[in-house]
Amino acid sequence: MISAKSGTSVWTALLVALTLAFAATAAEARRVVMCTVPWAPFYDPGLEDDGFISEISRAAFRAAGHEAKLEFMPWARAMLEVRQGDRHVLMGAYYTDERAETYIASDRIYTTSVGLVALKDLDVNSYGELRDLSEYTIGYGRGWATTDEFDNADYLDKEAADNNVLNVRKLYAGRIDMIAMNFDRFSQIAADEGFDPDQAVFLDPPLQSSGLYLMASRAIENPETLIEEFNEGLEAIRENGRYDEIIERFGVEGS
Repeated sequence: MISAKSGTSVWTALLVALTLAFAATAAEARRVVMCTVPWAPFYDPGLEDDGFISEISRAAFRAAGHEAKLEFMPWARAMLEVRQGDRHVLMGAYYTDERAETYIASDRIYTTSVGLVALKDLDVNSYGELRDLSEYTIGYGRGWATTDEFDNADYLDKEAADNNVLNVRKLYAGRIDMIAMNFDRFSQIAADEGFDPDQAVFLDPPLQSSGLYLMASRAIENPETLIEEFNEGLEAIRENGRYDEIIERFGVEGS
């Protein structure tokens, strides 16, 4: 039988061990700086909690024991800042093999459709292959990854713009025939710019359903560990219902 004195010693030793373990965990906690471009309805400083992708990302880091801060800036600058290690992660990036050589990608945060948008006046609702669209001028965002097939399709008449707000304006002004972009993002921009989204059609098939990811800089300390811990946090909030709570609160669909 353990005496009262020895029992006290055991509990004291256990308390010390737990305190040391907590201190070690706290020492490993990081203040993560994420960066991205305003991209409603997914993330934007004008949205509640900066948008649902922002809130999911912060919740996943929080579940992993980290505090995450979000900064908004132009996309090209965000990619450069993370590549150089001046910021920890890009938030909400599409995955490409080229990007995987520069950054370390997380598990998928959310899936959304990317494809071609035209006005109904063009009378084009679908296509068989991209070569079928070679007679049209297609706008796209400079620096944005669409799909490998589209990005490498040098037989298409593609016209870059610094952002997709400009592309939407050009589409409704008749200066381009189509835009390659995220469907949800198009509808948001068109409404914000005072255009009627119902005048547009999303061509069938979409170019692809694309995941949104975090991409960590290879120039920071232990980027692999940071992404592993984010993935664990993301899985935790999926399992405990926090992920679904955020999705439901923002009124979006999918996962």
